[in-house]
Amino acid sequence: MLDPVLPIALYLFFGYLFKVLKKDNSQVLVDFVIYFSLPAMIFVKIYPLVLDAKILNLIFMFNAIILCNLLLMYFLGKAFKFDKKTLATFMVVGTFGNTSFIGFSYIDAFYGPDYVVYALIYDLFGSFLLVVSLGTVIINWGSGAHVNLKAISKKVLFFPPIIMFFITVFAKLFPIPIFVMNTAEVIGATLVPIAMIAIGMKLELKNLFYKFKTTTLLLFTKMIVVPVLVMICFAYFYTLDDTWSKVTIIEAAMPPMTTAVILAIQGGLDERLAVNALVIGVLLSLLSVTGFYLYLG
Repeated sequence: MLDPVLPIALYLFFGYLFKVLKKDNSQVLVDFVIYFSLPAMIFVKIYPLVLDAKILNLIFMFNAIILCNLLLMYFLGKAFKFDKKTLATFMVVGTFGNTSFIGFSYIDAFYGPDYVVYALIYDLFGSFLLVVSLGTVIINWGSGAHVNLKAISKKVLFFPPIIMFFITVFAKLFPIPIFVMNTAEVIGATLVPIAMIAIGMKLELKNLFYKFKTTTLLLFTKMIVVPVLVMICFAYFYTLDDTWSKVTIIEAAMPPMTTAVILAIQGGLDERLAVNALVIGVLLSLLSVTGFYLYLG
């Protein structure tokens, strides 16, 4: 029953073990994934895809889910009377899920590589664009810093996966040699193991009980409440039978995004709360995400 998720657990363990025995090389691995593995995956999945109104509708829906998640975290934080820095951390870390590295891993394990394309769209045009734009604004507000729109725009436009997306859209006008596609598939296949090993290297098991109640509220809302609400909406307005519906729910159930945590730390928010939520979230996702998968069938 847990066979699909066991490789993910092993990758995490291998990464953590390597850090303990040798050193943390996670940044090098993350850079490789961002500059090679992820762009290759985008090329392989987007090139044969028909970009039509359905894709635009998916992008709109994915963004709506994330924005509703953000509003929920804001009102929860206000209800519990968090200070501004804690509230900003709570919103950013509790809204943006790890829909890329961990998300791709789960979708590939549960539904196969063909459905990773939906996770790609969710991540590129939902999670990533919003975390570097709206997320950065919230971080700057929480820390009292100035909002630099030029830096935000540059970060979006020069992000390698975004660049590869537009290259791939242009390449769709031409036939691609088989050896190019085969090479891209091999490089893209490195995404899941390398990304999960890198996350394993980032795991820190200390300070697990720092602001434990706040962390518990954050993770319960992000990884249980939000995907349940999405599932109810799908069941009422659409269907839970289609695989892309299940992929969307699984993506909504992802633990906190590593990039969001890094941005929160760099922005001067509550570092220990952010890291704590990331560590516990990744570990709990092995059970919670598998639970959603089994429930959805």
